[in-house]
Amino acid sequence: VDGKIVIPEEVVHYSEWLHVMRNRIASELQTIDMSNVRVTVHAACHYYKMVQEDAVYDNTVLGGNRTAVGTSVAQALGAQVIDYSTWYDCCGFGFRHIISEREFTRSFSMNRKIKVAREEARADVMIGIDTGCITTLDKNQWIGKAHDMNYSVPIIADVQLAALACGADPFKIVQLQWHASPCEDLVEKMGISWDKAKADFQNYLKQVEQGNVEYLYNPELAINQNINMKTASA
Repeated sequence: VDGKIVIPEEVVHYSEWLHVMRNRIASELQTIDMSNVRVTVHAACHYYKMVQEDAVYDNTVLGGNRTAVGTSVAQALGAQVIDYSTWYDCCGFGFRHIISEREFTRSFSMNRKIKVAREEARADVMIGIDTGCITTLDKNQWIGKAHDMNYSVPIIADVQLAALACGADPFKIVQLQWHASPCEDLVEKMGISWDKAKADFQNYLKQVEQGNVEYLYNPELAINQNINMKTASA
């Protein structure tokens, strides 16, 4: 505010906010039937292993034996949440492994998470709550193919899954084009045409190239609102 850093009283993980809002999202905003979608969840190690008392649990989420965030959202949306044997395992990122022992990260990610999610859980998607985990599980699948490990599972964030369930555009809003893991089958299974969404997005990009930028908010309106707020408080 006015060039000064505002220190919040409390920092809340976005997935915890999503956990709290899950039923409202499902009842007021959801437009897509998720009952035929098989979802697996990867919870970030740093979320519940490092400061255990800060993690959120709920007895209605897998008997309270797993952290609630992520899983609770998929449940509220009506998806099939599939437990799997390596749920507790790291994604392979391992903090230092991704830098110093990258091949370990890649093999761990493929063998302990992706392969299990595909063969054991027959997952349509794996959702995560952390950028590092999602990137590790998402980007290493194409490397696995070089070693005849042809396992592929869409890896997206819990909030992306929620957005899709609410009818958000797969490209403009959910940004699935940035993912390395294939998301086409998941989107189609949700009743959304991937080809149509892609064509619409390509047309949108042509408009952007011509300077016709579509904003999610009106910058001029936001500026005017800010001025009005300052005037009112003066």
